[in-house]
Amino acid sequence: MKKIFSLIASAFLIFSVSAQSHISTQSHQAQVTQVAPVSARGTDGSYYTASDDGFVIRWTFDGQGEHYQFSDVAIKLLAVSPDGNEIALYETDGGSINRITVWDWKTLSRKYLKKFSDSITSLSYSSKGNYLIAGTATVDGAVFIRTQGWQIVDKIKANTGIVSYIHTSATEKTCAFYSPSGNLSFYDFTTGKLKQKMQIVKGLSQTVMYNENRYFAGIRDGSIYITAAGKTIASVSANNPIIISTEADYNLYYLETDGRGNYEVKMLESLEDNKVSNPRLVKSLKGPRGSAVITAAVKDATNIYFGSKTGSVYKSEVEATITTNTMVEMTENTYSKIYGMAPAENDFYFLTTNAIYRSSYDTGVISRLSSTSGETDIISYKDNSVILWSQSEKTPIKLLNLDTKTPSVLFTPKNSVQKVRLCSVDGKDYLIEIESNSVVNLYDIQTGTLSEVYSGTGIQDAVYMNNKLVYIAKSAATNPQTPLLTVNPETMETVPISIKGNVTYALSTDGKTIYGLYIVSDETGRNTYVFSYNVYTKQMTNILKFAEEDAEAFTYLNGNTLFTNIGRNKVYCYNLSTKKRFAYNRSASIPKTLCLNSRRAVILNSNGSISWCGTSDSKLLADWYLTKDDQWYEF
Repeated sequence: MKKIFSLIASAFLIFSVSAQSHISTQSHQAQVTQVAPVSARGTDGSYYTASDDGFVIRWTFDGQGEHYQFSDVAIKLLAVSPDGNEIALYETDGGSINRITVWDWKTLSRKYLKKFSDSITSLSYSSKGNYLIAGTATVDGAVFIRTQGWQIVDKIKANTGIVSYIHTSATEKTCAFYSPSGNLSFYDFTTGKLKQKMQIVKGLSQTVMYNENRYFAGIRDGSIYITAAGKTIASVSANNPIIISTEADYNLYYLETDGRGNYEVKMLESLEDNKVSNPRLVKSLKGPRGSAVITAAVKDATNIYFGSKTGSVYKSEVEATITTNTMVEMTENTYSKIYGMAPAENDFYFLTTNAIYRSSYDTGVISRLSSTSGETDIISYKDNSVILWSQSEKTPIKLLNLDTKTPSVLFTPKNSVQKVRLCSVDGKDYLIEIESNSVVNLYDIQTGTLSEVYSGTGIQDAVYMNNKLVYIAKSAATNPQTPLLTVNPETMETVPISIKGNVTYALSTDGKTIYGLYIVSDETGRNTYVFSYNVYTKQMTNILKFAEEDAEAFTYLNGNTLFTNIGRNKVYCYNLSTKKRFAYNRSASIPKTLCLNSRRAVILNSNGSISWCGTSDSKLLADWYLTKDDQWYEF
């Protein structure tokens, strides 16, 4: 990590991942969902954390984290291969997106992808790593994936039903399944036949089999239940418990908290004759409270690793020590997240939650231009001014003069703002504004008048074109049932455009031709296309195709060059004249958007960092992060 400069005054796409992680102690940006030791016994002090921010971080014994964003949606489950170098992830948006991916950590390359129609309830490797096993929230039950060749195989000669915990013996000859209905079943993993089924406590969560597979534990309604040989041998009340033991433990360890920053590590010791001790206090700890409470934790042979609701990661020794009984925070928030950017002649504007900066790659100098009021998006405007607005908020749309530092309110939206874009027609400037996927407004900057030009549902984007028509991208599932239509803002005449597609979005334009993305669902699956549409000839042309659905990608037009992050692992640069293309390799975070000036391209990443690139080749020049003390750091 290297400091750059201090503050001064004033066609068809086939994707492969070629990227690099970055090393830092920066925290996650959202809730930590799982913590897992790198090795089963956890003897080297390294561990993984997964989060709703789509990142996985591999932490080493010296407290450094290797960060990489594997997903654009939340990661809810993480499984580590026995050798520690391969991870399997359950990625989900809580709705239609449910997928399992497998990654080689050393190369950051994806080895496997499987989509599911329903949620995944458990994810684990078999003890020797020969299988990846997923529990599903369907009556079809568990899915077995052979890691040699990544093929789904029929290992169990019965329907396991909904299962939320799966564990194989060390020899992989037996496999245990727990169902929320209360069934604990054991199968011969070599023949696939049921060996034994026992009815135990229903509805257990945080389940784990331990003590050489003799005991099974889980949590329900604030109590920890332990079963042995199909019988409940202990029921222990606990405050907000988190089980921190793994299958490698002999005794059961768990964490309690009162919600006010007081934590206790307790242990239920395994005794003879299938008995356990009363809860024994191992140590008391001071830790995060309130909205920063611990949400995930795990222990290895010597340490406990914690992840919080705000994304911070903590560490403590298992046993009590004289020196400290406070969780040691391993992470820090040293970066200011960049939310928006815009070209500024030979430089660029960068927007954080409280300020606008101006900088360039070639000088590395950063100037703080003005304070802001939490806006998340910025548009360059003439006379050294910018337009500021906030996505998903009802805050005013402002014009800020950067010389006088004086903001003026252009208008105040009635509903949450989805998008604002600047369009110029006949030498006049207009803002197209979309609210709540249901209203398109046109704002005349010259006269200061705001008018509604269209209302409906499923609206994605809109542009005002040189032919004085507003083109609206929308879902074809809503009336009129077309993904693109025109509105005359003078007469309010609405005309559907007859094009194939389920939804159109992410528009860019030069005033004559519209570029954008649309998704088509047919017998071959769901495909995403980059298209062009000439508003005068009414000719539509497909430029690029991605053989999956990507509803969050962008397009960006600069002269004869079109950029898109379709697939969201790279940013593709397509020359509309020569039909040639190249791609900028991604950094540790997924690319979110891009803008250019005459000298450089700059990519804004999902984690708020930026990546500098040239304009004529695929070389990634540098990754920069803005620190809280207004300095650039390069990784």
